[in-house]
Amino acid sequence: MIEASKFVSRDALIERFVDLPDLLARIENDRELLTELFAMFQEEVPVLQAALHEATNTGDLAQTAAAAHTLKGMLANMSMKKGASMAASIEAAARSENETAIKLTLAALDSEIADLSSAVDAFVAG
Repeated sequence: MIEASKFVSRDALIERFVDLPDLLARIENDRELLTELFAMFQEEVPVLQAALHEATNTGDLAQTAAAAHTLKGMLANMSMKKGASMAASIEAAARSENETAIKLTLAALDSEIADLSSAVDAFVAG
């Protein structure tokens, strides 16, 4: 009984950022795998964010679109729909050469990912 309530509180926090039922369905409700996926996410997302910032800071719109596309895919695969949508917006803005939209959305995405990462840390820690 205590174990179930532990999952409920962990789930409530992470569900602000992740469509947990969708993600769990795709991994056959394997919570051990879920924890491993979140750990991989925590390792990979800073690298992807750095690549996106680098491309944006150098004004390389093609690379910005590519980096945003990669980040979008990772977030979508993890059922992190709001973050994936923001990355998609950055990708579209880069393709349409709208640097103002890129910078505004990137700032919002950074904030979203920071909050998401804190929630993932709390989830993994139990």
